[in-house]
Amino acid sequence: MSIIDAYDNSKELFMPSVFTSSLKKLPETAIVYFKSELTNVLRNNKEFCEYSTYGMMGDNLPIFSTKVNGKEVAIYRTFVGGPITAMIMEEMISRGVKKFIFFGSCGALSSALGAGEIFIPEKAYRDEGTSYHYIPASEYIDVKTASKLSELFDKNNIKYTKVNTWTTDALYRETEDRFKKMSQEGCSIVEMECAPIMAVSHLRNVDTYQFLYTDDVLDGEEYDARTLIDDRTDMLTKCLKIALKVAAEI
Repeated sequence: MSIIDAYDNSKELFMPSVFTSSLKKLPETAIVYFKSELTNVLRNNKEFCEYSTYGMMGDNLPIFSTKVNGKEVAIYRTFVGGPITAMIMEEMISRGVKKFIFFGSCGALSSALGAGEIFIPEKAYRDEGTSYHYIPASEYIDVKTASKLSELFDKNNIKYTKVNTWTTDALYRETEDRFKKMSQEGCSIVEMECAPIMAVSHLRNVDTYQFLYTDDVLDGEEYDARTLIDDRTDMLTKCLKIALKVAAEI
C-alpha cells in the first residue's frame, strides 16, 4: 500500500492520554520553537518560568510559561522533522493546548530571498509521510490560519511575505531535479514540519499558526549555509517577541 493511501478514519489503537493523563495541564496557547539557544534565553529571563516538563528521547524537557495580557502561555522546544514534531504536538493537545504558534528556520529556494526574512506559509507541498496519516492524500495542504496571522502581522507592522512551502522528510535528499520541480510549482522555501503540523491541526481541531525565517539557500552552484550554523539567539529572540504578540491576540 502506498503512503498516499495511509489515511483512514477508524479509531486509533491508543491515544497520548495513555502517557499524559497524570501530567500537569497546560495553558490553551503554546509557542513552539526548535533551536536550543532560545532555551537559554528563557531560563535567563525572569519573565519566563519553568511551568512543567515533558518526556522525549529519555529526557525531561522544560515547558516554560509567561503571561501575555493576563493570559498564561506555554513555550516549549520541539525537534526538527515532521514525525517527532507531530508526536509532541499530539501530547500537548492531550494536555490542554488548543492553539499553537510555531516558528523556525527554512531554506530559501532563491538567492533573491535574504537571510533572516520572515515568511508566512499559505500552502505546504506534502513531500513527507506524517500528514498522510492525518488527512486524505493531496499534493498540498492549506494553512487555514495564514490570513489571520497576516492580519496580525500587518496590525503590528511586522514585515513578511506570504509563500508556498515545500515540506520534506529527507534533508539530504533535496536533489537538483526535486529542487527544480518545487521551484516550478511555485514554492519559495523548504522546511520539514509545516505539512504535518497543519494536518494534525486539521484532524484534532486545533488552531496552528506558523511563520518562518530564512537561513540557508539552495539555488547557487554550490550549497550556501549562510546563517544556518551561526548562533541565532538574536533572530530567535526577535521571533519570540513576534510570537508573544500573536499569542496576545488569538
